[in-house]
Amino acid sequence: MENIVLIALLSLFCLLMLKLVLFLWWRQRTRQKTNQQRIQNLQVMLQKQYEHRVDSIRVIANAMDSGQCEFTEGCIRLKHLIGQVEPQLLTQDKYTIINTIYTETEHIPIKEDWKKLNKKVQTKLSNERYALEAKYRSDIATAVKALRAHQFSTFDDSQ
Repeated sequence: MENIVLIALLSLFCLLMLKLVLFLWWRQRTRQKTNQQRIQNLQVMLQKQYEHRVDSIRVIANAMDSGQCEFTEGCIRLKHLIGQVEPQLLTQDKYTIINTIYTETEHIPIKEDWKKLNKKVQTKLSNERYALEAKYRSDIATAVKALRAHQFSTFDDSQ
């Protein structure tokens, strides 16, 4: 009788362990599927962000080319966007002017900080910016035209 009870208890224990192993396997599989879906959703989101940035670069370049956006503002925006999309582009000769304008105007406050400045300082900084734009007008125009024609690479989610 003792052997039968022992065998029954061992069988019950084995069944419980099997059930536990199956439960853990199922839970791991479910989590893995959830994580794969999250990764896929993130890749889609990153691709959309990349495409939005490329579109923004094109819109800014077009606006600069048609005179709807000041060169300084455009270069500042382009520096950030290109840096997120194709940073190596900014090292090419025809695009280094974007870095130059960005660097030369970094000290100029923007948004609320600009509004806090008195009119005399604003005028001085604006004149400095206008002089910079006049000095580099042809280089900026060349960079903008090149950007408009540039074929950005497609989104690569392995980055």
